[in-house]
Amino acid sequence: MPIPRRRLISAVLLACALSATAEEWVLHVAPEGSDGAQGSLEAPFQTLERARDVLRERRRENPDAFDGASVILHPGRYFRGDAFTLNAADGGRPDAPVVYRAKEPGTVVLDGGRVLAPAAFRAVEDPSVLARLLPAVRGRVKEVDLRGEGIRDFGDYGPRGWGRDPLPAPAELFVDGVPQRVARWPNEGSVPLGEILEEGSRPRDGDTDNRSAVFKYNTGRAGRWTEAEDLFISGIFGVSWAHDIIRIAEIDTEKETFTTEGAHMYGFRQPGFLQVETHYHAVNLLEEIEEPGEYYINRGTGVLYFLPVYPLDHSLIQLSLLADPFMRLDEVSHLIVEGLIFENARGAGVEVLGGQRVQIRGCTLRMLGGTAIHLNGGEGHVVRSCDIYHTGVGGVIAEGGDRQTLEPAAHEIRNTDIHCFNRWMAFYNPAIRFGGVGHTAANNHLHHGLHQGVTFSGNEHRIAYNEFNHLLLDISDMGAVYAGRNPTFAGNVIHGNFFHHLDSAHRGGPGVQAVFLDDGTMYATRITNNVFYKAGSSSVIKFNYGGGSPVANNISVRGPRNFIDGGSTERMKQTVGRINNRRHPHNLYQRYREVPVDREPYLGRYPYLHDMMRDGAALETPTWNNFVTQNELEHFMDPANLDFTVRPDSPLLKRVAEDVTDAVTGLENAAVPFEAIAFDRIGLHPDEHRAPGPLPFEKLGPTDGAAVEPGGETPLWWRPSHNANAYRVRIASDASMRDIAHEAFVRGKTHAAIPALEAGTYYWQVTAVIDRSRSNRGERAADTPVRSFVVQP
Repeated sequence: MPIPRRRLISAVLLACALSATAEEWVLHVAPEGSDGAQGSLEAPFQTLERARDVLRERRRENPDAFDGASVILHPGRYFRGDAFTLNAADGGRPDAPVVYRAKEPGTVVLDGGRVLAPAAFRAVEDPSVLARLLPAVRGRVKEVDLRGEGIRDFGDYGPRGWGRDPLPAPAELFVDGVPQRVARWPNEGSVPLGEILEEGSRPRDGDTDNRSAVFKYNTGRAGRWTEAEDLFISGIFGVSWAHDIIRIAEIDTEKETFTTEGAHMYGFRQPGFLQVETHYHAVNLLEEIEEPGEYYINRGTGVLYFLPVYPLDHSLIQLSLLADPFMRLDEVSHLIVEGLIFENARGAGVEVLGGQRVQIRGCTLRMLGGTAIHLNGGEGHVVRSCDIYHTGVGGVIAEGGDRQTLEPAAHEIRNTDIHCFNRWMAFYNPAIRFGGVGHTAANNHLHHGLHQGVTFSGNEHRIAYNEFNHLLLDISDMGAVYAGRNPTFAGNVIHGNFFHHLDSAHRGGPGVQAVFLDDGTMYATRITNNVFYKAGSSSVIKFNYGGGSPVANNISVRGPRNFIDGGSTERMKQTVGRINNRRHPHNLYQRYREVPVDREPYLGRYPYLHDMMRDGAALETPTWNNFVTQNELEHFMDPANLDFTVRPDSPLLKRVAEDVTDAVTGLENAAVPFEAIAFDRIGLHPDEHRAPGPLPFEKLGPTDGAAVEPGGETPLWWRPSHNANAYRVRIASDASMRDIAHEAFVRGKTHAAIPALEAGTYYWQVTAVIDRSRSNRGERAADTPVRSFVVQP
């Protein structure tokens, strides 16, 4: 039936009127704003909650006028005492998202704690406290009354570790963006467990009566700790993959023993699993404040004791308090969080529950007690071009998708730098954790962590073009990429990554690998086109009971003795036997039956998971076109600078593997040429949220023109460039920095002591240096101008 002309014209006019009134709403928030203001550029709100509520009100009153919204945060520090929560009503549309962004990237800080004034730190005068301090630091240790500062919740130090319920981190001290260290002994490393008198319970083996362990503490130092209020030990007590922090309930100085408060999951053993040395260090001790940067919080009195690294006059001193996530997004869709800094909290950064297409991009998440970002369910969430470091647990968790139907959640973590994680929960809390179906980790730099880079469970995840280095620093029997204990994890891809400088500090035991498929993983993934350099202590790739994953077209240079460990037909048959054994402790039978391996979509996508259970099945781990060498470096463009691009004239490019048969990729008696590896695609790359090279930083002290006493060292200090490996300090007698009087190279510190100089005026500059990395390299001078100091005659 045709529409009358008058009604048609009216409908068109109404549509035009609605489209004319629909617009993106823009609200402004500033630390010095007012929630009674209008939220405009000139009169911003003060809180995120006020901006959120105004957007809700506008949409309720005039939903047709909504065409996206932006909440612009002005520079400054926004202190958070609880989570900022959004729900399904706060999202946008695919073509009109809601955006929370910094007006100027890198200038907006969401702070989950308190900033302490340098003047709050005073000399220790209490005789009973001075008596407990080491003589060398008396007069140098400072104290601050946290309760006098209005702080009363310090959190629990422990217990925390493998198999324990997660706890928010305790309150932590940060100075100029650097985590300070809870006082411990020894200052570096650990000491072996002494004689084990009582192992205590082994809950992992079903022994759940929580009996304490008793062992010889094996040091004369412990006699000083009898007054310690809350002493813990941290270390490896039974097996090499299960770190723990457990309280000491009793010190017996006559028997020279520790008695723990309850049990460790695997019991206390000496030696441990496969002869790995079990060890500990004592921590949370006022008596062991010895190294600059160490501190201790007396939870009974509320006093923090601290030995500063350098003068605090111009420092940013923070104490973490917030145990909740900074942001909790519950069933929110089409929302963007951009350019914000989340720092100084006991809990997590951002938690996304359900929803669709939330993007977290160009953000920095640091100095957190928990995980930086948790994508929990939902679909299509993206973390892009973020910087994540100094977290207490891991980096990013991405979970979601349906393993029954293989419907993907399709979360993505891209172009993100994750390092220096695992401060509080070291093991099985990787830089990236995948669970479910269909996530992607691409072009990330995952480095300098105690444990894994990526752990995955589930199906059809893609781990591609990432750089992994200096991981697995305090672990054995583990891989930089790890999966285990489920024979139905299939369809995954490990492709085009660069693994380098992976080694284990634990001599003896199983060692570490670049890729470790553990305890019954069968046909889990394709391992293709990766480059391995000094990647592993015992092997590069390991199958522990299982196999079937094709290993093809990889390059390994100067790796351990074994390129591949395991994956044999015999081991795969043994794994099939374990799957059929309903009483096997790894529960492989139950996990094999959790998903429909004998029906679609599994039968069509992974027929080999069904076929492997047949009698006489051909079980093998196919390999082809892998180049393994110790010294043949002439094939590569610049290996000295970590460029393993294959030269165009290399004979490798003429290789052809014959008669390749592989169930996973569907090859049968095929001829497969060696494929050039796209090495230039690996790792971080510049975009609108990420600039190459070291991150910006600034000098702190001494102040420009400061007078320095003659004949002694001159201390210099600066805030960190958070992705730098080292700093070059240069002292010159001229402002143009040409006449160099002294030069020093500093690693792992943001301060230097310059030897005595002759009387006169000197100028100094600090340059951050990045090395041993493909993703970030180069140098950057401090943003602060050249400063001077005067050595007195």
